[in-house]
Formats: sequence, C-alpha cells, structure tokens
Amino acid sequence: MKKRIVIFIVALAFMAGAFFIPQNVQATSIYNGVDVYEYSKISDYQQLKNSGVSVVIQKASEGMTYNDSLLSYRASMLPQYGFKVGYYHFATNNGQPVAQAQHFLNQIQGLHMDTILWLDIENQGSWSKQQAIDFTNKFIGYVQDRGYKIGIYTGLSFYYEYLSGNIGNVPIWLASYGKQPQQYSDTASWQYTDRGSISGMIGGVDMDYFNDSIFSGAVSTKEFTTLQKQTYALQYQLNNDYNAKLLCDGIAGKNTLNALQGIKPFITKGHRSHVVEWLQQKLVMYGYLKEGSYTSMVYDEPTFQAVTNLQKNWGRSTDGILGLDTWSIFLNN
Repeated sequence: MKKRIVIFIVALAFMAGAFFIPQNVQATSIYNGVDVYEYSKISDYQQLKNSGVSVVIQKASEGMTYNDSLLSYRASMLPQYGFKVGYYHFATNNGQPVAQAQHFLNQIQGLHMDTILWLDIENQGSWSKQQAIDFTNKFIGYVQDRGYKIGIYTGLSFYYEYLSGNIGNVPIWLASYGKQPQQYSDTASWQYTDRGSISGMIGGVDMDYFNDSIFSGAVSTKEFTTLQKQTYALQYQLNNDYNAKLLCDGIAGKNTLNALQGIKPFITKGHRSHVVEWLQQKLVMYGYLKEGSYTSMVYDEPTFQAVTNLQKNWGRSTDGILGLDTWSIFLNN
C-alpha cells in the first residue's frame, strides 16, 4: 500500500523478483494479484496480464480530500485487458470515519468493479486501539448500509493487536512479508511482499494471493477460539522477540512449550519484550494487574507481584519465575 506498515516480524530477505510459495494451501481458488496507487508504474498492461496477474486493486482515495490521480484512467484500462478490478481507501486518523467513507464512495461511484471494496487501515503509531476499532466499525457499517460489500486490509501485527475479535465479520487481507499468515487461505488473502518484480511493472510491486472472498464478500466460518487467538498471539511474539521459529497455529504444543522453557532465564525484573506485554494483558484480564499500574512490556515490580499472587492462588511456587507450571495457567485459561 502507499504507506508502509510497521509489521513486527523478522522478515526473510527477498531478492528482487523472488516469488514466495505458500505452504499448506487449503482447497480454495487462489488468484495472483497486485495492488497499486498513482506512483505504482504499470508499463505494459498486456505483459502484466501475461505474467499471471488476474486481480488489480487500485487506490481510490485517502482521508477526506485526497483522490488518486490515476483512478479513472486505470478503472477504464484494466478491464480492457481482462483484469478483475477493485478499489481501496487509505484511512487517516481524523476521527471522521463516515466522512471518509462518503468521500471513498463518491470516488468509486459509477466505476467498473469486480471485487468488494477495501478499507486500508494501518500504522500502529497513528492510532490507539479503541480509535482503530471505532473507526473501522463505523466506516464498514456506513459502506455496508449503502449496499456495498467491504473487507479490511491491514498488517498482521495491527490485526492481532487492534482489530481481531473487535470488528464486523468481513473478509480480511493481511500484509505479512516472508511469513505466511495462519489465516491464509481459508479466512484471509495475503499480501506477501512489497518488493516484488513482475513483467509489465517497473520497480518494487505489492504482490498478493487473493481468495474467493474478494469477489463474494463471504467469510469462512472457520475461526479460532478466544484462547487459541491468545496462544497464536503469544507464538507470534515468541517469534518476534526471540526468533523462536514457531508455527503460529494457536495450539500450545511441544515446540511452543520448549520455546517458553527456553526464555525462562530471560524474563526477570527489568526484562522488556512483547511477550511480557502479552503476559501483562492476561494478568489484567484475570484481575491480578490494574491498567496504568505497570510499565507496558517491562517485567517490572507490579508485574512480578501480580505473577506471584497468581502463583499463590494456583498452588505454584511463589517465586515470580515463569516456568512451565506457571505458563500452563496462562495457556489454559
């Protein structure tokens, strides 16, 4: 997308033109695609089509006033070469989701479209969690009330930290460079690189694997339980902070337990990581830790005391050390 996403993963290096092959793809139709905006350089539409790209998602608008200068031109050109076409709006945090939705719909009114519409919401530093949730729900609600189907594009980190479980049941399209999202391909489309190289375009290209939901707007009923989502998030942060190389599947199996045992010596007072932040969120949920009483991501004194209180109530050794006997509480409740 136009503005790059801060995605907290250790990405694999992509050589120019590399084509990342998805693993464990489910039995569903997958469409090769690209997403573009006015500074994306399509040099030859026929070459692009011949390269195997079948879907192009074009930026339409941003905020309340910005319009992509190539929107009308590409909306006319792309169907002539047999591409399936869709449009996205880039959200800005101005507190006016309905006005932005109105602006978006005004720009795409009357244009040929084959896919559902897309809201692009990203950049963690620009949003609080509640702002992101409120904006997304109001934006998609307004668009749906006008008879359109819509999905959400965002980064994997933003989705799990801000939106998962807090927005309407719409198709999702996740950016994750070098790491296949667990949700692909049953419940999500996947932007797998922003540095692709392909015939018919000049420079780095956003490249995607789309599933059928981009046309139907239908969402798979397959979904994680709340506990599986939490475990998935923990696995994700273990990979992020400690390069654990776990399969993020929401299941606390042998490899996940080994990774937790491996980081036991590190999580002492003063240690800082996203895993500690995950731990703090669980302690808040259990009622052992109060919001605002601790330093986020830091295993500080209030967090240590909360862990010892938890251990006491569950009959564990009250030492504040995160061994597997203590982790089992967090993983099973």
